[in-house]
Amino acid sequence: MMKRKPIRNTVIFLAALAMMPGLVYGAGGNVSASYLYTLSNFSGILPVSWVDIAVDEARNEVYVIPGQSVKIFNDRGMEVYSFNEAGDIAGVMDVAVDDEGNIILLSNAPREIIRCNYRGEPISKMELKNLPPEFSGFFPNRVFFRKGSFYFASLSSLRVVVTDRAGVFRDGYDIAALIKLEQAERKDADIVGFSVDREGNILFTMPVMAKAYVLSPDKQVRSFGMAGSAPGRFGVVGGIAADASGKFILVADTLRCVVMIFDRDFKFQTEFGFRGLRPENLVGPMELAIDSRNRLYVAQLRDRGVSVYQLTQGN
Repeated sequence: MMKRKPIRNTVIFLAALAMMPGLVYGAGGNVSASYLYTLSNFSGILPVSWVDIAVDEARNEVYVIPGQSVKIFNDRGMEVYSFNEAGDIAGVMDVAVDDEGNIILLSNAPREIIRCNYRGEPISKMELKNLPPEFSGFFPNRVFFRKGSFYFASLSSLRVVVTDRAGVFRDGYDIAALIKLEQAERKDADIVGFSVDREGNILFTMPVMAKAYVLSPDKQVRSFGMAGSAPGRFGVVGGIAADASGKFILVADTLRCVVMIFDRDFKFQTEFGFRGLRPENLVGPMELAIDSRNRLYVAQLRDRGVSVYQLTQGN
């Protein structure tokens, strides 16, 4: 077991408060979302904006990257450990945890993939091996681990590389070609939201297109979304994630300050959050992550931290 920082009585009290029932803030179709708590530390809510979020489902822990440090939270939303406070690993961009508990960090200064032990101590460098010529020069800024494979994504170049645990190439996706982007469109068509579901489907959003996409392991692409301000339409689309059951897709709208829920046929179900200062509200939501218990983690603006909601399916 990892040795963590001592948890004080005040933190235990805050954790107890965090587990009190929240407000049901979005309900429709066959799913609803209720606010639970916001990720916190010894001093209260962690005041961060637009941090990347990673879920370690095997250990029921959540990782966030505020600045140069990596902070780990337990399943009650309380910080239990942190590392790289001094920035010994420079330019950390993203984090993932494999099924053996190794922590994989992406660093851009220099461009390295670093494998760490459970304490966050570097143990080796990970090289991407046997990349085909069309992926030469590839370096990721996002990483996910799913069922024995790493998914490395370069959002700016619209490419994804899938490897085994050792970094050996298994498959690659040229997203621009798969969605048939014209050369003139590629300049502005950045991916913003990105995730990989439990079945290996790649989910991503492109705000300039006002679209969300689902790319299957056999390279079939489906898309949905329409620009607009009405419920279920996209203002400025952000993060995207699938729920634990695989029945729903959640999409953040940064402009409208909501998270929308669609079923697997892309039929709009409900939305929740809405701009405001109450704990259950959202301000500029962006990054989304969902754990095995269907708790949704939402990073937002104005140092409001990472809000956590419980997704509940109806009958």
